[in-house]
Amino acid sequence: MRSKTVVLVAFYNVKALGVRYLETALRAAGWNVATVYFKRFNSRAPSPATARELELLTKLVERERPVFVGLSVMSSMYLETVEQVIRALKGAGETVACGGAYASLEPKRLLTLGADYVLRLDGEKSIVALAETLKSGGDPRVLDNLCYLEGGGAHCNPIAPLEEDLDVYGQPTVNSPNAYLIDEDRCVPGDPQLDTLSYEVIASRGCPFTCSYCACQNLRRLYPAGSKPIRFRSVDSVMAELEEARRQCKRLVFVHFYDEIFPNTPGWVEEFAAAYKQRIGLPFSIWTHPKIVDGPMLKTLKDAGLVEVIMGIQSGSPYIRKDIFHRYETNEDVARATRVIAESGVFWASYDFMLLHPFETADTMRETYELVKGIPGHYELQMHGLNFLPATDIVPMAVEGGFVTAADMEATLYAPMAEQFSTYWHEQGDEESRRWYALTYLWQFPRLRRRCLEWEDAPGAYAGDIDTLYEKAKRMEKRRYLRKKAGVVLRRLGVRKHR
Repeated sequence: MRSKTVVLVAFYNVKALGVRYLETALRAAGWNVATVYFKRFNSRAPSPATARELELLTKLVERERPVFVGLSVMSSMYLETVEQVIRALKGAGETVACGGAYASLEPKRLLTLGADYVLRLDGEKSIVALAETLKSGGDPRVLDNLCYLEGGGAHCNPIAPLEEDLDVYGQPTVNSPNAYLIDEDRCVPGDPQLDTLSYEVIASRGCPFTCSYCACQNLRRLYPAGSKPIRFRSVDSVMAELEEARRQCKRLVFVHFYDEIFPNTPGWVEEFAAAYKQRIGLPFSIWTHPKIVDGPMLKTLKDAGLVEVIMGIQSGSPYIRKDIFHRYETNEDVARATRVIAESGVFWASYDFMLLHPFETADTMRETYELVKGIPGHYELQMHGLNFLPATDIVPMAVEGGFVTAADMEATLYAPMAEQFSTYWHEQGDEESRRWYALTYLWQFPRLRRRCLEWEDAPGAYAGDIDTLYEKAKRMEKRRYLRKKAGVVLRRLGVRKHR
């Protein structure tokens, strides 16, 4: 007989906020939960599940005798491992339900792979309803938010109204009492998050922007009519979570706010800054957007402990940003935002760029170089490729525009994990484009800028020099990263001393 237990599985993420929220919801409803963190994240050398790791998972599940196993499928980039796990669990006679961003957008694929059910969007209420229904012998096919196979296709029930008050969901479980890490052919009991130096938190759900490469707007299209595009937690809720994180994670020195865009509603920031400074006092980072960067807000947050602002720019080409990426900020908006960040006095600025993709040309790469030359202050560039993700608007754009064939796109979307991550980091493009990429990278180091100015009129003639200095700059970046981390730790010690 099945116990009143649900097993939750997170992939390649030992912090996995979504799974931790689901655990809170199930425990509040009286359910036992076993949470499995299946493999650690490694973007440079990712690996699928081994036979031994699948055996360890199925034995753990068999011991727990759950009503069902819930898989958190946030991304297609590790889908080969999800498929392995579904096959192993179904072979062991388990009922499998999937949720998460990818599952919400592509339910049919997961159902076809063998999942019994898919739950779309917010899962806190629907996962409890599914557990109660299965335990009582009822028919889950009547449940809101649920998808199942019918007649060879995915039948998706209507999505229930979204909970506007995120505080209703409580805080994610910081220390899972029945947690396991399966990785490197071992199963280790205990929550693997507890030894972390940095904690990840979200104060909101949703995003107001329409970037073509991102799933957020397509998730928003699933919302019932009249739903708010962004929902916020209260400051007290966020503080309660972070206080618990400080109690449980003894080595904690830093907090990452992983909101798509850090909340900027009137009054919220001021209340947050006062509470955070008094109750938490750790250095923290936020994400922002060129359209909403605000000087007074940054200075308020800096006084509370803000040490890093991360902002997506993605391209210096107005054509790439607007017509391809569907980002409608201008170069003037970007220049204003970077100036405001520099003038705010925040310790570190990081600017994100997606470059050397099929839409890129040498001319658009040069535009990025010219834009970066105008960024003030000290900063780092996070430069990487573009991963095409299923159910994002950029996928049909690339195929219909003739940039990628339909067959190649399908192969790209569902390539093995190692290949997808290789594309993310690999510097593609023609020789001229790669020269401009290298010059852009070099510009973030002030002492290398004189050489960039010497070479920018004819980068092809200095290809060997550029390549040599580029390799040197990558080593410089590693040393800079260590200095950055040291600076953050020193600021934490300073904050502690002040407190």
